[in-house]
Amino acid sequence: MSIGPIQTFVIGFPDNSLFEGRIAEELRRLSDVGQIRIVDAVFVLREGDDVAALSVSDLDDDQRAELRSAVGALIGLGVAGAEGAVAGAELGASVDASAPTAAEVVAAELLADLPDGSSALVLAIEHLWAIPLRDAVRDAGGLVIGHRSVSLEDLVALGIVLGDDAELEQ
Repeated sequence: MSIGPIQTFVIGFPDNSLFEGRIAEELRRLSDVGQIRIVDAVFVLREGDDVAALSVSDLDDDQRAELRSAVGALIGLGVAGAEGAVAGAELGASVDASAPTAAEVVAAELLADLPDGSSALVLAIEHLWAIPLRDAVRDAGGLVIGHRSVSLEDLVALGIVLGDDAELEQ
């Protein structure tokens, strides 16, 4: 299994009444056209004493085991070189298929503190579109030395900092 860049999100929704199904539709569309693979999507919702959770993934049990093995190998490589990669791959592959995913664990922790009428989405997506670009960079001897997603909120926060700095200079 070739693994593309994986991005994770934890998204809070303070008002459940605003849902129209657009998020699920867009994730489905991006998955259907091969832009992303949904590694894990866990949605948790609280309405009074009622709680609900929905888990979705594009991975079957074999693909999930293969991904866990690959992730274990990469972590093991960093810990103990080639021997660590082998041990990490074996450890990752040995995880019980019914064990909770990382997204399910995070979502369960969020659910305990979720206010009434709110919800959260824990999402891990693999960027399939980026695999050919990553391969081209590697084939050219390139190494990713920095990586960060920039959200709209990050840009607003940057503007606030810059505004505060400008005020201090005056």
